[in-house]
Amino acid sequence: MKRMLLVCLMLMVLLCTTACSGIIARVTATKTPRQRFWGSYTGEKTYSYDHKYYAIQSVEDRMIKVSIFLVSSGELIDAFTPARSMDFWGICWERDTYNIWTQSGDIGIYCYVCRDGKWERNDGTKAPSYIISRWDENYRNDPELWDAIYMSPTDHGGGIPVDEDG
Repeated sequence: MKRMLLVCLMLMVLLCTTACSGIIARVTATKTPRQRFWGSYTGEKTYSYDHKYYAIQSVEDRMIKVSIFLVSSGELIDAFTPARSMDFWGICWERDTYNIWTQSGDIGIYCYVCRDGKWERNDGTKAPSYIISRWDENYRNDPELWDAIYMSPTDHGGGIPVDEDG
């Protein structure tokens, strides 16, 4: 009786192991690495179009703080807090001004306009067409287009995409 019970127990373990390994193999085979799409925005240290300023993002009390520094001296010029950190998806400098765009899952996209060395939120501003949001379905679902997007300049690249035709 004990022997039969032991054999049944061993068969159940073998059956469960085989069945589970098949499920795990199917799930693993269907998973592919997914790159996160941020659009034109970045969470990295990023530079103004002329590299006069750089901006970094940090978390303070569950809020994102964007700090702007002068490249030449490292001096802190200004800082602002645009959104909660858990909903935040980066910043993007405009390609020909010192305006900074922010994107957040809960409050949306906003422009911080530079006036006299201070960045102030301007609710009435519309993003330039070359700044692409992470929620833009035309780009989000087509990774082949991602290299053609303007990205805020970082130490790892970004800036205006190179036109292969000249």
